[in-house]
Amino acid sequence: MLAVILSACYPAFPQISSQTRTATYVNNLNNFKQVFGDQNYPGARAQNVAADDNRFVNSSRLRAASDSAGPFSPNSISSLALQGFGFAIPEDAIIENIVLTIRRFKTGPAPVGDHTLSLMQRYDCSAGICRYGVFWTYQDTYDGKIYPDSENEYVFSQNGSGNNGGFNHDEAYQWTPAIINHLFFGVRIDNYPPIGVGYAKIHYDLVKVTVEYSEPVTETRRSPGVTEAETLKKPLVYPNPFTTKTNIQFSAIESGNAVMELYNISGTKLGTLFSGHVVEGQVYNIAAGDTRLPNGIYVYVIRYGKQKHIGRIIKLE
Repeated sequence: MLAVILSACYPAFPQISSQTRTATYVNNLNNFKQVFGDQNYPGARAQNVAADDNRFVNSSRLRAASDSAGPFSPNSISSLALQGFGFAIPEDAIIENIVLTIRRFKTGPAPVGDHTLSLMQRYDCSAGICRYGVFWTYQDTYDGKIYPDSENEYVFSQNGSGNNGGFNHDEAYQWTPAIINHLFFGVRIDNYPPIGVGYAKIHYDLVKVTVEYSEPVTETRRSPGVTEAETLKKPLVYPNPFTTKTNIQFSAIESGNAVMELYNISGTKLGTLFSGHVVEGQVYNIAAGDTRLPNGIYVYVIRYGKQKHIGRIIKLE
C-alpha cells in the first residue's frame, strides 16, 4: 500500500497565537463622509482611537428626536467606520476568536446608544458582504449599549465561526485570515437617534481588535529509508467554506498511485476520498463533504509519489 512506503502525516495544532491592532483609517477609506455628510465625525483621526490617552474621535452634535417613533433628520444619526488594522495572520491559520475593545462615552442631555455594532468586511454593502459575523443591536441587552456619561471600556467577543451571525443572530459566518488581513476589514458602529430633548455628542477613545488564531502543523513519521516528501502544488478548492459539497482539484505532475484522505481537526481519519492511479499532466476533481458531515473544519491530505499536500476545508450550515 502507498501509505506504507510514504510518510504518514497527522494534523496537529499548537497553542493559540494572537495579534492586536488599532485602525489606521477612520471614516475616510471610501470617501465615507458622502454617506451622511460631514456631521458624522468631522476631523476624525485614527491616532485619536489608537491609545487610551484622553484624545477622542468626536461626533457632531446629534439632534434628539422627541420619541423613538417620531421623525428624525440625518443630523440625528452617525456612523463610525474604523479600517486599515494591518493584521498579518498566516494564510493557513484558523481564526479562533475575535475580541473588540472600545472606550466611549457621550455628552449632552439626550440618551443615545447603539443601533448596530459589528465587525465588517467593507463599508460599502453594494460591493458585497459588508457587516459580518456577530452583530450587537438595539434589540439586544448588553453592557454599554446605552452610552455612559463618563468614559468606560467595553469588550465584545465572538468565535471565529458560528451560526449566530447577522442582525437576528441566525446567519452562518466563517472568519478567515484573508478577510481580516484585508485593508477594508474593520469595525462599524451606527447609533440610533438620541431620544428626548436637546442633543447628544459621542466620543471614542481607544478602539482595538485582538484576533486569536491557531496554525496547522504537520507531525511526520517516516518509514526507515524513506526520504522526506516534496511539497505538492496547492490544489484548487471550491467552494470553501461550503454548505453541502466542495471540490478538491489537483494536477498530477507524475504518474503513479495517489491517495486523498479526510481527517477531522483532532487528526482522526474520517475516510478516503480518492485512491487510484493518476497520470502525469491530468487534472483530477474530487468531491468532498455531504449533508451528513457536521459543521466544522476538516483537513485533507493528498499523497502520491514524493508529493504531498495538507489543506483545510470548512463546512458551514
